[in-house]
Amino acid sequence: MRRSLYILGALAILTGCSSDPNPVLTEEEQMNAIADELGLKRPGETVEPNTHLSGDFGHSFAQPTAPSPSISSVASKPEADVTALLGKPTATENGEWTSLSTEEKTPFVRHTYKADTGEVSVMFIEGVAARIEVRPSEAFKYPDDAIKAMRAAGLAVEDGATPERENPLYLDYGQVDGFYNVRVVKDVEGNPENVGYVKVVTESRFK
Repeated sequence: MRRSLYILGALAILTGCSSDPNPVLTEEEQMNAIADELGLKRPGETVEPNTHLSGDFGHSFAQPTAPSPSISSVASKPEADVTALLGKPTATENGEWTSLSTEEKTPFVRHTYKADTGEVSVMFIEGVAARIEVRPSEAFKYPDDAIKAMRAAGLAVEDGATPERENPLYLDYGQVDGFYNVRVVKDVEGNPENVGYVKVVTESRFK
């Protein structure tokens, strides 16, 4: 296709684009001029690869640039799928999770991932991403910026949404964006004036 464009451009120049019967441009200069006119790469020119990074909750991926995955693209997915999406975890923890409703203990594995938009911690219970915490890299005031923090974590939240329950340490917004419960937690270990993290429980059985 590019070769055809070069040929057409060259013919245009040779058949009337210039009134000078003895053009002074060299062949290389003519080809470069055609490339510039058509917005193409010049012959022999190398183009630096696009190394712009973006990521899953904003995680970094090499070109081609992929849209930032939302929590929905991670929730309830198996460990292999989440790791493929978010990249290699920076930390891993194993333990036992106790169900609030049945008091049964179930083994879990928790992976922590680094993303452009913050740190993402995913607890896998029964083999799927069941409880997700997102610590945004941007500072959000607590409690005024709770909705902004949830949106930064990748949740679709309506303007004016109010928590169903609240106490001095967190705000529970209940079912948000199709999930069982979303909680915005104060940064008590760092700056109590800011949001520490957004916690998502995907299903009622994982409460």
